[in-house]
Amino acid sequence: MAQAREGGTPLAPNREDVESISVSQQIAPMAMARMYRREFLIMSVAFGLNHATVTTPIIYASSVLTNSTGQGSNAVLYVATLIVSLLFSNPLFSLLGSKKGLSISMVLYAVYVFLFAAAANACMDRDAKGKCVTGGAVQSIAAYVGATIGGCGAGLLWTCQGAFFASSAHRLAEVELKDRGAMTAELAGTFGVIFLGFEAGVRALTTLLHVYAKLSYPVVFYLYSALALSSAVAFMASATELQSGANAPKAEVCTKVLAAVRMWRDPKLWLLMSTNVTFGFAAAWLGGYVGENILSQALSSGFIGFAGALLSALAAVLSRVLGWVSQRTGKGPVLLMGAVCFALLGVLSKVGDPAKWHWGVLVFYMCMGVGRAVYESTNKAIFADFFPSPEQGPGVFANVFVFGTGSSAAAFLLGALEKTKVELYLLLFFAALTFPAFLLASALAKRAEAREPRQAAP
Repeated sequence: MAQAREGGTPLAPNREDVESISVSQQIAPMAMARMYRREFLIMSVAFGLNHATVTTPIIYASSVLTNSTGQGSNAVLYVATLIVSLLFSNPLFSLLGSKKGLSISMVLYAVYVFLFAAAANACMDRDAKGKCVTGGAVQSIAAYVGATIGGCGAGLLWTCQGAFFASSAHRLAEVELKDRGAMTAELAGTFGVIFLGFEAGVRALTTLLHVYAKLSYPVVFYLYSALALSSAVAFMASATELQSGANAPKAEVCTKVLAAVRMWRDPKLWLLMSTNVTFGFAAAWLGGYVGENILSQALSSGFIGFAGALLSALAAVLSRVLGWVSQRTGKGPVLLMGAVCFALLGVLSKVGDPAKWHWGVLVFYMCMGVGRAVYESTNKAIFADFFPSPEQGPGVFANVFVFGTGSSAAAFLLGALEKTKVELYLLLFFAALTFPAFLLASALAKRAEAREPRQAAP
């Protein structure tokens, strides 16, 4: 440390002292950054593995179960997710925090997969392509109860994950002295790779276990329920509570319930939701219409897992790439590319007879893979950029999944009622609206920023 003259007057610190002080000042931020990145990695791995076991039953539902039960149960799943996201996710998040909220949600996911396996086991008759033709009353009961439980878990899970993501980006940008927009793009890319990578692996494993290892669908999904529960237990044991309910802003229960609804007053939120609505319709169109009427006819239902794995693997790779691209070109061009790919799902479905394309039907899953990468990375980073306040995080991301799951629920319901033409037109409409709506939201944000200095001036 600095030497002192007689009388105790301090001398200026020498070069070694300056270097020592500089290092000591850097240790705390570096340690905090490592801890934040470690926690984000733990969340991403556990979340990705658990969620992969849930998205796989969704894409199999209309084939492994009867079409009406499969699409109907998917609609129930998304309706339950919508209700919980909108009304209960914020108060539950404020009470539980990220770790407990994510842990409980993962356990509910495991229950959903278990009941889906029970529903698949209740199929009474399958055709030559592996599609369930007849299902008893037990199948419907297990499917609908499981979907309700899974939707409750999803509503809380995605809100906790979104808040965790926004908080991690905010904390890391502060301690690493980086631009927050660049940090959201980086973390979105990292999460996308892990999340979609697990999804690709589990979906490919489904085809391997069923088609080549000759395991029945119920056995495969019983195994996945055990895997989902294991990931939940591992997360509970290894994660640290960085964002607890005690740290959340305190308010009356009614205020917390309406946190997501209050954000509807911001027109930017409505404009940016076009991507989420488009994704919801695209996911339902692929899982409900393409899976049953195109891929199952061109190949067989056993290859749905392989096609879904291709989708997820492509999305995983592109999530990282698009995170890098969006930092250099801006997020708008990437968003436009995703909207075009979603629109192609509907357009290609009506070109000739896709059911005769054999392996060519994988083009649908490639288009969805590109769109999914944009949705999981760039789209979520856009919301974090437009609504950067940590207090806004739970409400914003609750709305993201309210709109996405709401559109999927509507699409699956239309599919169950065989109103596929209406479903297709809605998909194309919102895909066309996505990019112009983003440009308008950006213009409104710039206008608001321009007004702020004048309002703050004396």
